[in-house]
Amino acid sequence: MPDCIVVGGGIIGLLTARQLFLEGVDVLLLEKGPLGGESSWAGGGVISPLYPWDYDDAVNVLAERSKQIYPSLTKALLAETGKDSELINSGLFTVIDDDAVQREAIVSWAKDWSVDARYVDDEKRIHEIESTVGDVVDKGIWMPDILQIRNPKLVIALKASFEHLAIPYHEHCAVEEILHDENKITGVRTKQKNYSTGNVIIASGAWSAKFSVTQSSVNISPVKGQMIMYKGEPDLVKRIVLSKGHYIIPRKDGRILAGSTLEKIGFDKSVSSSALKELHRAAVQLVPLLADLTVERQWAGLRPGTEKGIPYICQHDDIEGLYVHAGHFRNGIVLGAASAELMVDVVLNREPWCDTAPYTLQASH
Repeated sequence: MPDCIVVGGGIIGLLTARQLFLEGVDVLLLEKGPLGGESSWAGGGVISPLYPWDYDDAVNVLAERSKQIYPSLTKALLAETGKDSELINSGLFTVIDDDAVQREAIVSWAKDWSVDARYVDDEKRIHEIESTVGDVVDKGIWMPDILQIRNPKLVIALKASFEHLAIPYHEHCAVEEILHDENKITGVRTKQKNYSTGNVIIASGAWSAKFSVTQSSVNISPVKGQMIMYKGEPDLVKRIVLSKGHYIIPRKDGRILAGSTLEKIGFDKSVSSSALKELHRAAVQLVPLLADLTVERQWAGLRPGTEKGIPYICQHDDIEGLYVHAGHFRNGIVLGAASAELMVDVVLNREPWCDTAPYTLQASH
């Protein structure tokens, strides 16, 4: 009987289960599909919230800590497994309007969080940062220290780490019910069998509110994001570029991602030709040379959205031994490393590294 069962094998569940295991907890991870097969695989992997100055401090606290964790985490994974997560420094250029109030707010945010963020409105300097940008990129915020990770490669490295460390997990093993007796966790029921445990962590992303024990207390809904990928050459585009919610992310091997839509239409992961046109149009505006490249792939993922964009990282109010670790919206990768550390602090009932109040069930209501 494991000490703890983690329900969900995305980035959040994987990082949490691995950290618990390293802390000496006998853990079992159960995933309804392949590990990391949902939004963890589908996202862009930028190690920063997009427009971080618009987010609550509770999000920035996690983001800034994660930025410090990822270099050592990816080195550890590489040493354990030989799998490279492709953590690279691309920097991020965010196009903004010529709004003095907004600029002042961004400068204030950058100072508060010790982030290198520079306002640039000189065409020559912008093209020194990224030579391929179009005319729409005429002023904005340049953050040279922003990292990105190839999230499917991170999933591969984490799965290999589970194998290396012999952390128990089962893929294609959907949890159908979380079992409890008199408000105390007793285990989980899957189609294959029942598993007994005294502790369960729900880390099921957009599906986290579907369990009967969380329906009244966890407010998470799916938000679809569609993306496309171009086939280019390495270093053709070097920087992440963001404008009006659309972004370009160059990968190490020359692939270039363009995203993303925001669609609240339930658990639908289909792709559409209208999204392809929208994403291609926005991408070519940002980086005109993309007009000549082949769109190699289009896909969709479901982000676990919450009302305030703040995740749940907490113990359930009513059921002993039940924990919720979900609702990271479009920031699962960037928040994940720090979020997992905090969840482990909560589960082990030790002094947490930051204030847990913003991540409780009560905080969202």
